[in-house]
Amino acid sequence: MKTYRIGITDDHLLFAEGISNMISGSPGLQLDFVAGSATEMFSLLRQHPVDFLLLDINLPPYNGLELLDKIKEEYRGIKIMILSMYQPADIGLDIAGFKGDAYVLKISGKNILEEALEGMKNGELYWDPNIVKARAQEDSFTQQLRLTKREKEIISLISVGKTSKEIADLLFVCELTIKTHRKNIRKKLGIRNVANLMSKMTNNG
Repeated sequence: MKTYRIGITDDHLLFAEGISNMISGSPGLQLDFVAGSATEMFSLLRQHPVDFLLLDINLPPYNGLELLDKIKEEYRGIKIMILSMYQPADIGLDIAGFKGDAYVLKISGKNILEEALEGMKNGELYWDPNIVKARAQEDSFTQQLRLTKREKEIISLISVGKTSKEIADLLFVCELTIKTHRKNIRKKLGIRNVANLMSKMTNNG
């Protein structure tokens, strides 16, 4: 059985140690190093040419995506798993442009980490199921809404406290038109008032 050498880079050492313990008990995996910073990581990579690198997304002065690009340029054979507290959308990551080999959320359990490592062994791109689920819900929500450009514009103005009359003046339409739009928005979103609207939009990005 091939043994895969692994490095971990995370500035939260308790978390890194927890991941280390998971890996240490897994057959076919060998932990080579744990780094607490990007500088330490690059120093250790020169000594330990690992197969897999588990990389935190937040490593000042870099972020994990910048480091990912840099590592991929300098060490082309290394496969990289991003470990993060954040969904890709929260950090502005376009999934289609992701250059890593796996993306796992820190809220996930040992089984997800093992699945991700197995996927990397097989040369597969792995996304945490929680990311896939959130993406599916987002797509479903967007499809369900089918908000028009005007309705989105009105929601934006409502969110900053504008009244129907103020919105009508800004958009050069009559107040009745805005009230009709608001009625349609409430119907599409299944809400009753502005508070419900703000809660719905916050929860769904």
